[in-house]
Amino acid sequence: MKKNHSYMLIIITLLLVSLTISVSWFRDIESRRIEGERFLFPELGTPTDVNALKMLNDITEVRIESPKEAFSIIKNKESWILPNLANFPVSVDKIKRVIVGLAQLETIEAKTRNPELHGELGLNLPSSDSSPSTSISLIGKENNILATLLVGKDSKSGKDTRYVRRPDAQQTWLAWRNFELPDTKIGWLDEDLFSIARWRVADIKISHTNDSEVFIARENYAEQYFKIQNLDEDVLPLNPYVGNQLGSSIEKLPIKNIMLKENINKEDAIVGEYTTFDGLKVIVESFVFKGEIWISLNASSDINLRRELPADGPNIVGLPEMPSFESVVEEAESLNEQFSSWLFQFSKSKHVQFRTKLKDITKIQDLEQ
Repeated sequence: MKKNHSYMLIIITLLLVSLTISVSWFRDIESRRIEGERFLFPELGTPTDVNALKMLNDITEVRIESPKEAFSIIKNKESWILPNLANFPVSVDKIKRVIVGLAQLETIEAKTRNPELHGELGLNLPSSDSSPSTSISLIGKENNILATLLVGKDSKSGKDTRYVRRPDAQQTWLAWRNFELPDTKIGWLDEDLFSIARWRVADIKISHTNDSEVFIARENYAEQYFKIQNLDEDVLPLNPYVGNQLGSSIEKLPIKNIMLKENINKEDAIVGEYTTFDGLKVIVESFVFKGEIWISLNASSDINLRRELPADGPNIVGLPEMPSFESVVEEAESLNEQFSSWLFQFSKSKHVQFRTKLKDITKIQDLEQ
């Protein structure tokens, strides 16, 4: 019995010692947090989302320098724009995430202080010929630099952590990857300019100045396949899915380049008219300018274009609910805000689809078979 009692005292003692060590450890962490030793930029203020609005108000420019290019995102009244990309707007949420991410940037472990080893972590200056970093600087209202960080390679343990250092210090750090840092202007834009799902599209007309019109359509909202209209008797679709491939052409449109609209000579202009069952129309004008293809866009809503399924028709499982016309009106207005001042370049495959000719999607029937 006494032996069991002794064992119990030993266990309790060990638990008390363990608890004391844990409390001391957590107090040490909190002490270091208060002193800013775990945060690389305590000068940005309390690193919380609540403080984000104040930080946004204090910052007028986000400056990026990478091995690929150097550019700035600047505040223009209530929005953020890319001056070197035709003043195209950047999402405020993206700017906020980066600013808060810098304020909340916690170090995990100190690494080398030896400048000769900075390259191994990808932390040489962006202008360096070997192992350059990407630099981000937050600029204040008086054009003063509030914070600058060099971002290097992902750590070997995975993409949740990476190597960083302040350019005014030799000390490098392993830190949490708590924000993304695009190293090109295009990378700061939303993934797609806009996206109209194929299931919404009713018909597509592509008009050429000196060639036949391309016209594909679905019979109704529940129809699965687009069909090429008004084909000659000896002409067939290139394959059964070619209509659906074209019907997806305004689904997901990642931007490759942007320029401001100008009074320019639009060589070889081709006009595509994309109409949805819910009453949206998107005009896609493709033309050549200085040897390159550019796209002009315009959206509108029209209740007369709306083609709903009959109320007494069959209940089709899995068919997406058609958007209300009120939401389509708002969508058209929002799209035109994105389109009105700019011309765009997309991927080569999208440009090919926007300039489709009838001969590209048809074939002559083999009458000998």
